[in-house]
Amino acid sequence: MKIVQPLNNNVVIGYEKEKGEVIVVGTGIGFHAKKGDRIDKTKIQKIFVASQNEKLAELIEKIPPEYLELVEDIFRQAQKAYHLSLEENSTLALMDHIHFAVKRLREGLVLDNPFLTEIRQFYPKEWKIGLYAKEKIREMFGVEIPEAEVGYVAMYMISSEYRQDKRDVNKTFKVIDIALDFIKEDYLTDVDEESLAYTRLVAHVKYFAQRYVAHKESTEEDELLKKTIQEAFQEEIACIEGLSELLYSKFGRHITNSEGNYLVLHLRNCKNMGGR
Repeated sequence: MKIVQPLNNNVVIGYEKEKGEVIVVGTGIGFHAKKGDRIDKTKIQKIFVASQNEKLAELIEKIPPEYLELVEDIFRQAQKAYHLSLEENSTLALMDHIHFAVKRLREGLVLDNPFLTEIRQFYPKEWKIGLYAKEKIREMFGVEIPEAEVGYVAMYMISSEYRQDKRDVNKTFKVIDIALDFIKEDYLTDVDEESLAYTRLVAHVKYFAQRYVAHKESTEEDELLKKTIQEAFQEEIACIEGLSELLYSKFGRHITNSEGNYLVLHLRNCKNMGGR
């Protein structure tokens, strides 16, 4: 594979017989490189085929390649330090966002992020990746991004990890907020939010919300569990039925019986373990 054009120390445009023009990312891969040089295969970290990534080729023309280098670094950190499973095509969206964010911040324009509390509480790994991005952006571009932008980077990580677009991520946060607020008002009126039982409930609600938004809720019912719950957990059932009606009024879909049963168990667990 030969270099067509070095873009910076870590990104070059190359050419390969089978793939045609490619964009190659790798630490030091473009250092002192010239057109026609062979690419050192040992330095290659990622290859984008230009014909399959027209959007990337277009962005590379408009956005300095340092931004691609930055985003690749962020993705490597997410995968290495936090074992996040991310979609390759998310690179482009995050690169475009960070480039625009840096431009906005240099012009004194700051966006609000209404989901900061939820991101910190429910997605701590993704929040830490946002903080890592903040440090790298300061190092590379001399711009201090605010917490709102840390949150937006985290949201791109969440979107990529759970294969959701940003609108679905926003909707997931809304479902989480609605569910927890309703549960605390209707059932766990004096809950200890630091308790292990409540932490487990929050984790379950988070994953329930992701399934609910993606229309991938559990529908398999355990008949013995169902019978036990119906006989013994009337207060908890009433709470989840109320939540189901509230979600239906807002999103047009009830909670499935299977999902409801497990939410009931987590509510009872909070009560039994002193989370209430």
